[in-house]
Parts: sequence; structure tokens; C-alpha cells
Amino acid sequence: MRIRTLALATASFTVLAAATPAVAQQAAQPGPAQPSASAPQDVASGPAADAAADDSQTVVVTGLRRSLQSAQNIKRNSDQIVDAIVAEDIGKLPDIAVSDTAARIPGIQVERSGGEASNVLLRGLDEVYYTTTYNGREIFTAETRSVALQDFPAGGISAIEAFKTSSANLVEPGLAGLVNVRSRRPFDFSGTEVAGSVWAVYPRQSRDFQPNAQLLLSDRWQTGAGEVGALINFSYTRLHYQDSIRRHGFFIADLAGGRSPDWPEIRYGEGDRWRPSINGALQWRPSPDLEFYAEGLWQGYRENVSDRMWAQPLWGGNTYSNIVFDQGSNRIISGTVTTPYGCCGGNQTWGFQGATKRRTNTYQFAVGGRYDAGPLLITADVARTDSQFDLRTESIDYEINRNNYSVDWFTGRPGGSGPTFQVRGLNFADPSIYNYRGLFEDYLTAKGDDWQARLDFTYEPAGLSFLKSLQWGVRFVDRNAGANAGDVYYNLRERGIPISAVPLDYVLYDPAFRGDNNKPSPITWLSPTFDSVWSNLRALRQFNFDQLFNFNIGLPARASLRGPLDDPGRTFRINEQTLAGYVQANTTFDLGGIGVEGNFGIRAVRTRDDITGTLFGTTGATPVAFKNDYTDFLPNALLKFRLTPQLQLRLAATQTRTRPSFGQLNPALALGAPPNCGSLPPGTECVRLASGGNPFLKPLDSNNYDASLEYYFTRTGFVSLAGFYRDMKGFIANRAFTFAQPDPTTGAPLRVTGPVNTNKATIKGVEAQIRTFLDFGGMPSFLKSFGVEANATYIDAKANFLLFQTPGVLNSGTTIKDRIPDVSKWTYNLVGMYEAGGLTARLAYNKRTGYPEGALVEDCESCPVFTRQGYGRGTSRLDWSSSYAFTPHLTFFFDWTNILSKPFKSDIVRVDYSKRNNGVPTKTEIFPMVVRYEESVLSGGVRFRF
Repeated sequence: MRIRTLALATASFTVLAAATPAVAQQAAQPGPAQPSASAPQDVASGPAADAAADDSQTVVVTGLRRSLQSAQNIKRNSDQIVDAIVAEDIGKLPDIAVSDTAARIPGIQVERSGGEASNVLLRGLDEVYYTTTYNGREIFTAETRSVALQDFPAGGISAIEAFKTSSANLVEPGLAGLVNVRSRRPFDFSGTEVAGSVWAVYPRQSRDFQPNAQLLLSDRWQTGAGEVGALINFSYTRLHYQDSIRRHGFFIADLAGGRSPDWPEIRYGEGDRWRPSINGALQWRPSPDLEFYAEGLWQGYRENVSDRMWAQPLWGGNTYSNIVFDQGSNRIISGTVTTPYGCCGGNQTWGFQGATKRRTNTYQFAVGGRYDAGPLLITADVARTDSQFDLRTESIDYEINRNNYSVDWFTGRPGGSGPTFQVRGLNFADPSIYNYRGLFEDYLTAKGDDWQARLDFTYEPAGLSFLKSLQWGVRFVDRNAGANAGDVYYNLRERGIPISAVPLDYVLYDPAFRGDNNKPSPITWLSPTFDSVWSNLRALRQFNFDQLFNFNIGLPARASLRGPLDDPGRTFRINEQTLAGYVQANTTFDLGGIGVEGNFGIRAVRTRDDITGTLFGTTGATPVAFKNDYTDFLPNALLKFRLTPQLQLRLAATQTRTRPSFGQLNPALALGAPPNCGSLPPGTECVRLASGGNPFLKPLDSNNYDASLEYYFTRTGFVSLAGFYRDMKGFIANRAFTFAQPDPTTGAPLRVTGPVNTNKATIKGVEAQIRTFLDFGGMPSFLKSFGVEANATYIDAKANFLLFQTPGVLNSGTTIKDRIPDVSKWTYNLVGMYEAGGLTARLAYNKRTGYPEGALVEDCESCPVFTRQGYGRGTSRLDWSSSYAFTPHLTFFFDWTNILSKPFKSDIVRVDYSKRNNGVPTKTEIFPMVVRYEESVLSGGVRFRF
């Protein structure tokens, strides 16, 4: 055990021993799977007391006020610092997926694409750094450690809880915390329940109606053997999205006497995504003190992606004209270039049409129970999880074979309208201007499964007034994770093959860029259809084989008429076993006349990893195996001071260990395609790209400190202010660096991107929130139907990153302190609510400030001083949700997401770390990089409940 672990545990129990005993309060009643903050640990006093007593017995609530009361009681009565959204509150938000719902919780940020929140960040960190649980037990997708929250349909759950501090009896949370998704169970209802909804969605960009539906059936009966309940819930959501993107590649070129990003692009992120899911539960209560349950979940994810790109090179043109420079610099704002095919070292206009299928099936089945033997409560849970993700990509490349056209391009200034261009002199509907360039195929099959079991005890001793309860338990997990993958590229570039010779159907697809005042040209061009690619796949492969033989070109490695073969560099297997035990004391005592509740515990976790994969060197591929074995001791001390019946203060000190993801531990090195150095603009470094994992990664070690001051002034009203500090060692971040040894095949420098443990890192921040209906005393009656919710989160996240002065030589160079990627400093939510006479309405505004994107990358024109990184600019959204209950059993609703339709924007930044202004690196060049118009979705339908 480490010295600071002992120090924290000793300090915790010193506070406990010094406290004055007081009257013990009733202990919490843990749920069957594990203790949950949803079960209040005592009946609160003060204005919210009756609400707490009512809501603790009912999961599905009616009315916006009641759902806010439940969420408030979770926050108020839990030991941990928790924020939640409960029951019909989720159904009433303008959300299709739980990931969008999570964005309303203080401390959570999201990244959106494809018409939904596609990445959920808890206190600035993604799912790698927090644990996801379903009804209190771990759940994951394939080889990852977590599940994508967007895979949960909002209508299929009863609550989402964000635990921001840990306790010993919880499944080990990550650095950022733990997110628990709760489903419904039959004993949550008083009897027969039939409820559901049917609705349609209409996205602004794709303009394609899609059906959605959800149905819940539940009942409970008294039998001769006790009470029995059964529930089944079906959900089906679907959306056809078409994100429209203007951007350029990462190359910055010298051209026309100035500096400009090369390769501006038009991209469409288009896809048809649907998620079927079923969850069910059986409960049996033979007697009031004994209960058993069995429950299961199937979570499906299906997506057909039809993404496409038009890439327009600027460097190497015949002539340049109309060049406009930014004032006082050599940065080009706009210009015109003639782009002759095959002239002057220039590149052809090219692009691709993708046809990708993504499929996930995740199953989880669990059995368990609880036995209340008076002072001793015993709970047990055994679960099996099995998940598989399949990816299949077919990408058709093309190029333009004409030289009699020109391009007007506009890069603009950071913060402006973003990059765009107009191609003039081409008929985009003419098949003769297109040549077939090649076929890229990629596949990935990732699998994960586990057995997890836990046994928990809660004992309420008699005669010990200061000890409310003592908890202890054990948990064992046996987890397997792995992946098989491969790719192949049939390169027929510059062979002059017309697309009319390819066995595919080419069409002008439906364009988008709706609402864009700077539309590029073209916004549609000839591309093969998704269906024709998949229905003619074998013929397409045969066509490429025949063409390669005709041109006397050798077949690519891993080529087959059945598709790409396994790539050892992308294949790995990991078995991980963990055994955890904990003990925790829940206390109550008096401290100078102030009632105090304490939660003091320690959790010990032993982890064993067996890792197998493949390493690549100059002699080829070599199978390798690694083992990791370590034990963590994780103490926690949480204190809750009831300063008044309405005012309480929480203090928490905890330790967490965040394990690397399985993909990060993969020892293999995957090589990218060999570069064509002769086609790159002058000043652009020619490197071969590679990516891999790191089997030597250590868990992220963090000491966590939290404080929260909360004031509850009505049944639906509270205000809180929280602060948090994370002191970390070994934060894992992707780094890109250049090996001293060049690529043995091409002789080009080898640029590798992979995860490394950084040195120290810190995350500190503040959360403030207020939520209430205006129904307190003295307010005019018409205002009592209105409510407001506002929260703001500030996060300062920094880590020490190593810049290599000698490429490929570890631990040389200087360490720089920089912001952790993808973390915004500020996030705001402002919600207006109305509920009266059957009408419910919510208008929700969300804003996120700018943030650095992705890994630091060395700019080896002058390594290691310069780096490149993207910088995402602040984004904001406005969402509307409304419903009207015509009868107690029938409600019509209308929602509108992303009303503002403001595009996401980001810049490319070159940074000089040798020159600092007040500690901040100097930005040497900034260009606009991405403008993405995301879906604005209208939805409407009917809810019913009998």
C-alpha cells in the first residue's frame, strides 16, 4: 500500500473517532444489484421531506414537477455527489438518445455529429475515464470498457445518474466518475401498465421521415407462492442524417507567394442509423423480506454510412490570380487557381464514396436477490455480458481527368465563415470527366464478454448510536476482449479507367448544405450508390483483380476475392481478471451542534492482465505476450454536514485508479499506406504513418477532492455550488512522434501515434446550478406554472506532455504543460419550463466554449518546436420540447432539436513551444479548418398509457 493511501485512510478514521456520537438514522436499503443513489438513505426534513418519502417508492413519475422532485431527492439524500435526470423527465426532453439527455446534467459536455451527441464527456473526460453501469453492474460494447450512452434510447430507461464521487461499495469508478443507467422493473408499478409512444423524425439536411416507437408492458400478481411481476420493454429508433462539411486537410503549403492550407474538401457524413432494443425483468417476492429477480437486455446498433468526399488540390496549379493576403501577414485569404491535369507537378482532383456497415449486438443477463434478516441485509448479483461489433467498409475512389477548369477558393480568417471553394468549368453530371482510382476495403470484428458476480452485506448494529451501518462485500470479474481486423487497397491510380467500365451504378445524390450562405461547388457529383456497391461486391473485387493483372501490377498483400485478410497488426486478445473486496462504515454524529453523516471505506482491487498481440520490426511480424499484475487500495472519506434543515455541505476525499482501455494495451503496430512523396507540395514532410497501442501503460492514479454546498428551498427548488480537484499521475494521452529508425519498406520517416502515460496532470473546476418552479410563496398564480433551470461548469484541465528533442529517443527533450484535448473550459445550460392544464413545454439552451482537439503532433519541418493541433470553436444549441395531454391516457408531443442550426467550426493551429507569453505558447499560424452543418431534427407523435 502506498504511503499516501495510508495517510488518507488514517485521516478518514481519525475524523470518525473524534466525532461525538448522535442519534442513529435509518440505513439505506440497497437495490438488488448494488447500492444506488436512487434509494434515499434517510427521510429528509424540511420543505422537500414529503416529496422524498413519496418518490423513494415510485420510479415512474407523472408530471414534470414530480420528476424534478425525484432528481432533487437523489441529489439531496445520496452519500455521493450525484446529479440525475429521472423518469418522465427524460421522455419530456427533446432527445432521442440518452447521450443527448446527459448533456443537460451539470459537468457533462458532449460532442455532436450525425444528428446526436456522439461523445459524452464527464467533467471533461470521455468514456475511457468513467465507468458505465446498467442497473448497478458494468456494461460495455465489444472490446471497450464502457458502453456508448447514445445506444440507450431515452424512452427505455427510468433514470440516468452521474456519480461524481466514489465510495467503497460502488463498482470502481474511473477518474471522472461513474454513469449509471436505470431501467424499469415490474414492482416499480402498482399493477398493470401498458405505455408507449409512436413518432416520426424529420431531419433538416437529409429531409427523410423515419418511424420510431417504444412499448412497455408490465404487470404484477399475487400467487400462492408470493408476489410475482413481469416487464418487457421494446424500443426502436431510426434517423437518416446528412452532416454537410466544408474543410481542408492538415497540409499548409507555400503557394502564390504566401501560405495557405492545401486540399480543401467537401464532405458528407451521411448515414441511416437505427437502434432496436429489448429489455425485460422478472421479480418474485415470496415474503416481505425475500426477493429474487432475473433481467435481460439486448441492445442493437445498426448503421449504413454513405460518406463521400471531393478533395480539391491548390498547390501545383498552372496560374494563380486574385490572391488576397491577410493584412500584415503572408496568410492567403482567397484566390483563384487553374488546375491542369498532369501539368506542373500538380495533383488531380480526387475523392471517395464510402459504403460502410456497422453492427453491434450487446446482451446482458443477470440474476440476483436480496434477503433482509433484520439487522443484516444480504444482496447478490451474477451477470453475463456478451457484445460484438462488426465494421465493414467499401470505399470507391475516383479522380477528375480534365485540365480545363479553375477553382476560386476562400480560406478566410479564424472565426469567420470558414473554408469553401467553387469549381468552374466542369459538368459534374458528365460521367466522362471521372476516372476510377481504386477500391479500399476495411473490416473489424471486436468482441468482449465477461462473467461478473458480487455479494454485499449491510449490517445495522444495535446500541451503537454513531454507527448507522457497516457494509462489506466482494466482487469478481473475468473479462475477455479482442479484435480481428484487416484492410486492402487496390490502387489503380492514373490508369485512366473510366467509371463507365466499373460494375457499379453512379448517380447524382441528393445535396445538402441547407442554411449555408457560403455553399461550395460542387455540392453533388456522380457517386456509386450504397446498394450497388454491396450487391456487386464480388464482381467489383474481380474487376480490380483483372485490372491489376492487365496492368502487370502485383496484387496487394492481404487481397482476396472474399475480402481483406487478417492484419496481425490490428489483432489482439486480452483476458483480465479482477477481484475486489471492500469495507465501509456509514456513521452519524454531532459536531458542535451540527448533524454530520459520514461515509468511510476502503476498496482493494487486484487486477491481472494477459495480453497477446504482434510486434513489427525490420525482420517482420513477431507474436508477443505480456502480463500485468497489480493491486490497488482505494480509500474514501465523505462527510455531509446538515447545517440547517435546508442547507447542507459535502466534503469528499477519494482515490481512483483508471485502467487503460483494451485497445490502448494492444502491443501491435499498424502501418498506414506507403506515402507517394513525389506528389506532395514543397515544404510538406513525407512520412509513413503508423498507429499502435502500448502494453506497458500503467493505470491512471488520481487523488480526488470534492466539496458541494446545497440549499433546498422548495420541493422542486434547489441551488448548489460545487468545486472539484483531481491530482493525477500517469494521465494517458495520444502522442505522435517520429522514430529515429525509418520505415524499412519505403525509407521514409515513420510517424507513430499511440498512447503514453504523461507525467502529472490536474483537473480542477466549479459547478453551479439552480433549478426550481416558481411555485413558492408570494409569487403571482400565473407564474407558478413556470420553471427555470440553469447550470454552469468551469473546468481547467492540464497535463505535462513530453516533446522529444531526439526523435525516437525516449525521455529526452523538454516537458511542456498544455490543455488536455477535447475539454472545454465552460459549459452552460439554461432551461425554461412550463406546465399547466395538460400543456408541458421546455426550451433548452446549451453552450460549450472552445477546446483543443486531438493529439499533439510534431511538425518536423523544425522538430520539436512546432506542433499542430485543431481547435474547436464554441458551439451552442437551442432545443424545444412540448406535449399536450388530451386525456390522462393520451398525449401528443412535438420536439425540435438544434433550432439555431449553427455549424460547428474548428481551426488548425501551429504552435511554437519555445516562445511563450505569460506561460502560453505562441501561435504562429492559424487557419480555419472545418465547418460542419449538423442535423436539425423535427419530431412529433403520440404517447399513450393505460
